[in-house]
Amino acid sequence: MADDPKDKVPTSSIVMKAIDAKTFSELQAFTKDLESRPVERVLRDVADLVKPTESKAQIVSYVIATKFRNANAEGRRSIVESLDATIRQLQPGEQRDRVAAVIERIRTHESRSAADDSKG
Repeated sequence: MADDPKDKVPTSSIVMKAIDAKTFSELQAFTKDLESRPVERVLRDVADLVKPTESKAQIVSYVIATKFRNANAEGRRSIVESLDATIRQLQPGEQRDRVAAVIERIRTHESRSAADDSKG
């Protein structure tokens, strides 16, 4: 049955905000909400958060990368492991590519930080 409400309504309020945010001020509110949430909650919903549009996926990527930069070594490892696990559960396609882009952003930052550390 295509009209099953369970198929249409994500359970997370932040996912609903991602879907509903259309105006600049709504996108700002969505970003602030994401930033205020614990990283574990953002990671739990990452596949659904990146799904609506590429621009919203970029916001999610930015927020996760910021949380990654602010995390200790164990937290960083946990973030990467969670994202890797999410990718393994997703079918090939746009949604999976967007989650992979989050990991790429983190790894790019990590390699730049390591290069900067070796210079100092």
